Amino acid sequence: MPAHEQSVADEFNRYLGEHAARFGMMFKPFALSGQDRDAAADYLVTTASRFSLIEFKYRTSNIRDESAKWRRRKLCVSLEKNSIMRRLHDMCHYLVWLDTRNLQPQTNVYRHEVCNQSIFGVASGLKAIAPTDRLRMTAEEFSADFFNSNSPHGLSLADFEKYLVWLMVVTSGGPNSTLELMCRDEGSSIFSYKVFSSVREASNWLYSSKT
Repeated sequence: MPAHEQSVADEFNRYLGEHAARFGMMFKPFALSGQDRDAAADYLVTTASRFSLIEFKYRTSNIRDESAKWRRRKLCVSLEKNSIMRRLHDMCHYLVWLDTRNLQPQTNVYRHEVCNQSIFGVASGLKAIAPTDRLRMTAEEFSADFFNSNSPHGLSLADFEKYLVWLMVVTSGGPNSTLELMCRDEGSSIFSYKVFSSVREASNWLYSSKT
């Protein structure tokens, strides 16, 4: 793992949390730990009503590390063939990395950065030659859209579950069709954790904690 990848993730998630607080909205990041192999992401982030996946990299050069993962290549090829899942992917699956020229994070839809010949080579047969950099966003732009009620960023629980099944089982060949999530139980007077066997279970808990 690049030396500062976790720092990029921590600060980006903290920034989103601060933005949510200013607007009186909920924001919860869940680390996926070893589940990143099948989920192609390091974190699930949610506002309780919308869900997204984020893969973090330290800097632009580290995005090329995805080329060593056959599951990511299969994901890219599968996205070109499945327009329904491509639409869902574009609404919920993101890549965040640090632009080391100015130490500012950049964000983009995962496939717009990874699914191209500059990452996987000409032999991959992918249509895109290079990343679609015109669609990149600053952290400020991403956050403003993410917490906008009319935002294209994030999926409803039902659509997110559909995408997860396809992502984790069909393209990654994993044994699970959902994610196990864990977080601190902020409603408890003692330091304890909550473990959820599915995204739906976590969603129900988040909604109940709002009331």
